[in-house]
Amino acid sequence: MTQNYKETILVTSFDENYFDYASVFVKSLSLNFNEGFSLNLKCLVPKNLVEKEEEFIKKIQCENLIIEFVCSEKFNDLDNKGLAYESGYISKNMSHRLFIGSLFPEFKKAIYIDPDTFVNRSIMPLLNYPLNNKLVATVEYSGMSKKSFLNPDLPYFNNGVFIADLEYWRKESLEDKFIEWIKEFGPTDCIEQDAMNFVFRNNWSPLPITFNLLAFKLLEDRKLHENYTDPLIVHFVGDLKPWGDTIIPTWTKKWQDLYKELFD
Repeated sequence: MTQNYKETILVTSFDENYFDYASVFVKSLSLNFNEGFSLNLKCLVPKNLVEKEEEFIKKIQCENLIIEFVCSEKFNDLDNKGLAYESGYISKNMSHRLFIGSLFPEFKKAIYIDPDTFVNRSIMPLLNYPLNNKLVATVEYSGMSKKSFLNPDLPYFNNGVFIADLEYWRKESLEDKFIEWIKEFGPTDCIEQDAMNFVFRNNWSPLPITFNLLAFKLLEDRKLHENYTDPLIVHFVGDLKPWGDTIIPTWTKKWQDLYKELFD
């Protein structure tokens, strides 16, 4: 194990509505990580879920993950001021990710992964992926959103999976910039994603699409399904959840099978 991995943290976020579903993501992550060392996984949760940390750990039984439930006071303050917006399937807790820099001052790098995902392979490619002097690395999906507050000529990314330079995050006081942007432009459909796209608009690098393969894209584009048969992470973004009615070929069943292992 190198020093770089010791300085890297994994992060996800969920509320009580995703408590069980998040366990499938974490279990899939653990099952595919056989590198001989453990990773720190911080789960950003509302205050009422912090006490359920032991229940979560007992359910998934992952020896290669050091799991901790964390609630940010900055997020609580944002929520108390009515600035942690929710919209449809997007919960207020998703804005929790905006505060990972101040929450974890002992770490230099963070890898964030949304809980409505399925990890199909070892995340070592994510751990080793270079940031190339950028604040974050994430997957571009320019067709997802074109908002009036964003330059239409700039690419747009989905922040369900990203790598962040936390030292730079803290140095540039990004959390203050996120809050300022939310005060000016909120609410929006994807408040924390839109805020990150605005603040990082000239300072992010693209990840391979297989690091965050959006499930609905597999339905829209048959060639995409044929070309990416072994993605690193499949992301059930939007309302096409694997616990719903829509079937994503291959991946809905994989997710459901693991869910049954955990809860049946």
